[in-house]
Amino acid sequence: MTADSTFVSRRGLLSNTGKATVVAGIAGGITQPFRSLGGVAWAAETPKTVKKWVLAKNVGEDLKLTPEHFKLVEEPMPTPKQGEALVKVVLCNIHASTRNLMRPGKSTKVGETDKTNYACARVMQSRDKTYREGDLIALQAGWNTYQVTSSDWPQEGSPREFALVDELNGSLSRTDYVFRPVMVRQYTPDVLMDVFGTSGLTAYYGMRECGPITPKDRIAVAGTTGSVGAMAAQICKAKGAYVVGFGGGAERAKWVTDTLGIDKALDYRAKDLDAQLKAAFPNGIDVYCDGVGGPLTESIAKLMNQDSRYFSYGSSAGIYADLQPDYTASAEKSAGMFGMSQAVANIIKERHIKLEAWNQAVWAQDRIEAENKLSQLVNTKKLKPINYVVKGFENIPKGVVSQYDGTNPYGKLQLQYEA
Repeated sequence: MTADSTFVSRRGLLSNTGKATVVAGIAGGITQPFRSLGGVAWAAETPKTVKKWVLAKNVGEDLKLTPEHFKLVEEPMPTPKQGEALVKVVLCNIHASTRNLMRPGKSTKVGETDKTNYACARVMQSRDKTYREGDLIALQAGWNTYQVTSSDWPQEGSPREFALVDELNGSLSRTDYVFRPVMVRQYTPDVLMDVFGTSGLTAYYGMRECGPITPKDRIAVAGTTGSVGAMAAQICKAKGAYVVGFGGGAERAKWVTDTLGIDKALDYRAKDLDAQLKAAFPNGIDVYCDGVGGPLTESIAKLMNQDSRYFSYGSSAGIYADLQPDYTASAEKSAGMFGMSQAVANIIKERHIKLEAWNQAVWAQDRIEAENKLSQLVNTKKLKPINYVVKGFENIPKGVVSQYDGTNPYGKLQLQYEA
């Protein structure tokens, strides 16, 4: 080891200068895996295997997902190499497209776990320059109790030249980072992964880019029984705007107004929906937040004002197509990943509507700003988390299925690995 060589310690990448530092570096390298979280005792009691739920068989054309599609396996506990960290998964979010990824030819293969879950995990051992033992980090994780990760693994859509994110996260990823200690002390993992995860960030950036939201704005928010829509509606209401949400059925519409504190909620399945929309928006719509697409979006688009603003972040009408009520054949076929029909596209163009449609990761360099603003709303009780937590690693199949069988009633579905 030369005087200018480097090693990875709990405090990151350090330079060795002089004999004393070399000795300290060697000692640090030996003891590094045993620091914090119980030290040597924890290392001695580390499980020998990793439990993992994998896909037992593909989801068929009928899109029916059952616990029989999952299989529990055990694999040897991995050892982190130089530049890697061993983490224990704490909690993960389940996204709407999970079931689709389990179909033939999609990314989740038979015998493999779904690796696309946005999760938080505790760093148990680290030889990584950014992650330290004891850190709670955000990352992409599978349905496994432990896994190896690295801040140096490039993620799709996260180029090395994205210097602002690299500086912010200490990594090459827009979504993998260490939670600030003050946030870990203040919020539980389910809140961190909901309000301060992809859902909360999507809602915050979406309303910011469609802003400024003012008390004179008349706003429609689709998907208000879901996590992004619920938070977007609350953010707009906190600005003093007139906000109307939607629910599938009178009971769910009532839940929206009672829980989120917005002005009104409509049953999007109602036969007289168009008449109800006109009554709710006699002067038209200034802002539309849309994670649904499909027929509801077409009805709302007809009432959007000239020079209004439209934020589209998804198309649950397509993702949950098998659960949607039957619509007439006159509805335009949805186009693109946001479920936008040609009729809606024409309205946007004709009325000069400002359209925002993107994934929240494009604003990753503004994460600290978003966390600070969202925490102000949470701490002043103007924004409440809307999540559904399924506890216990053994309940993962049941939890994922609940995303599609109606068991998961409202908000973000989350799997907590330890009860």
